[in-house]
Amino acid sequence: MAGHPLFRTVLLNSERLGSVSLTELGQEAAAALKAAGQTVSVFESTTAGLVQASLQSQPGASSFTTCGAVSYSKQKAHAVLGGEVLLPSAKPENGEGYKDSKRTWTETLARLKRKEVGSTWCLCESGACGPTFTFPEITTGFTAIFVSGPIERGVFLESGHNDREANMWSYTKAALQLLADCVKDAQAQQAQEMPKAPLLTAKEDRYGGVEAVAEVGPVGAFDAELRQGLQGWKSAGKKGIWLKIPLPAAACVGSAVAQGFRFHHAQEDYVMMTQWLPDSPSPLPRYAFTQVGVGGIVVNSKDEILLVQERVSPVPQFEGCWKLPGGLADPGEDFAETVLREVQEETGIKGELDGVVSLRHSHNFRFGQDDMFVSVKVKATTESICIDPNELRDARWMSEAEIKELLADSTASSLDGKVPSNQWKVIEKALHGSMIEGTALPNSRGGKMSMLYTGPALK
Repeated sequence: MAGHPLFRTVLLNSERLGSVSLTELGQEAAAALKAAGQTVSVFESTTAGLVQASLQSQPGASSFTTCGAVSYSKQKAHAVLGGEVLLPSAKPENGEGYKDSKRTWTETLARLKRKEVGSTWCLCESGACGPTFTFPEITTGFTAIFVSGPIERGVFLESGHNDREANMWSYTKAALQLLADCVKDAQAQQAQEMPKAPLLTAKEDRYGGVEAVAEVGPVGAFDAELRQGLQGWKSAGKKGIWLKIPLPAAACVGSAVAQGFRFHHAQEDYVMMTQWLPDSPSPLPRYAFTQVGVGGIVVNSKDEILLVQERVSPVPQFEGCWKLPGGLADPGEDFAETVLREVQEETGIKGELDGVVSLRHSHNFRFGQDDMFVSVKVKATTESICIDPNELRDARWMSEAEIKELLADSTASSLDGKVPSNQWKVIEKALHGSMIEGTALPNSRGGKMSMLYTGPALK
């Protein structure tokens, strides 16, 4: 159908259903959902809750049903379904437009609510049973039914009568049959797509949890494998599950979220997700939340200090102030490596480490991160300044006297052209105080040596 290619139209005969049982109507769909280990949410209108009731009448319904709602019209559904699902307010002008709006409504709602609820499937239904209708050219019942999930299908039913209750039962039967067909066909399709190699490799960690890694493959196959894995881990008494999804397998993230995983951290080539299986607060450690910055008190042969003006300051108050050169550490860098790299990148000055001066620990920096700023004294081995114009507007050597003339309280509203008092405290310590010494130690995890920083030895 133009505009709704996923819908097929079915003309129902005028025969009424005989004696109807809720349990019988929902049996096939329930069995398919339980066999697949999947869940469904239901949002219905014309069937008035009969679809949900048929599913809930099945033994073990809580394992495959999630939630749903019955709403009679788009306007009346606002309080239950939320304003975000309401379609443009233009009203249909005739019967065909009215019927078409039901196709659009159910298709849109099923997709939105499936994501919102996190169910594997979402079934939505909306139409009119009779005996009266909004438009005079409509004289018999009709409804639109749409199922969203690993596969999507819709059916538009037109009955040959306007018997309200008979239509409600017929539409309920058709909706449940559409759901059952979708679940079974998706399972068959998944079986055909199932790769020979597993899409989930897992191992036990030293704490009795599980570390799993997703591989690239069909999302449906990954969904089934992850579901099976979770069932096995729960049975085995595992608690903390770590799931790493590499960038090429990013399509699997939605499936993991739907099965209860939450984001832990992300890097440029993967996302790490976690799930704590017991019904208790998760003790899994948070990801790193502190960034490290290093500033250099660079001293030349005349005991002058190298100060710079940033091209753009991260804080408006410090725009144009004179500050120490430096920046954020890269992964794997020692303090000395960071400061020597940053000083040379920004000013062209080379140097050698003379000792750690101070540490400053602050909170709620960019993206809510904590910030550790390390001040390091550097002895300049070259003195000709060549600034990076992309980072700095100026750099110069200053004597203690020149710095003192430019001092201003760090809390001033504007520090343009000034040296903040907090910067001077660090500079003064570097020039006249004792250094914190660094000693290289073997790393217990192997690889690059660790650095131990200690205060000056007692005399």
